[in-house]
Amino acid sequence: MRVHEDMVLKARVRLLSHNERILHGEEGLWVYRTLFTVSPAAHAYKLAFVLREAAEGPRVARLPEARRALLEEARAACAHIPSQAPAHQVRMWEYPMAELRRVEQQIGGARQ
Repeated sequence: MRVHEDMVLKARVRLLSHNERILHGEEGLWVYRTLFTVSPAAHAYKLAFVLREAAEGPRVARLPEARRALLEEARAACAHIPSQAPAHQVRMWEYPMAELRRVEQQIGGARQ
């Protein structure tokens, strides 16, 4: 996916003006999704982190398909975390996979 350079610049400025370790919520999703398209290895962990937060949030609590989509996106982002990254980043994929299995069981049970 190609992202317009102005959007990338806006995302970088927002991230640089943020004073905490991770930008959370909808804004974090937008910033990390945008920056992930131009530098996957640098932003994979934080994108996966905010996607996981979104999947646990109240907006998708009763929407298992939406939760699954967010967790699938987190799993895909985790594939771009460099192997030399800190252990907590490299192991980030374990949560989305376990949670995906649980959501799929929940969806399967609801369809029966």
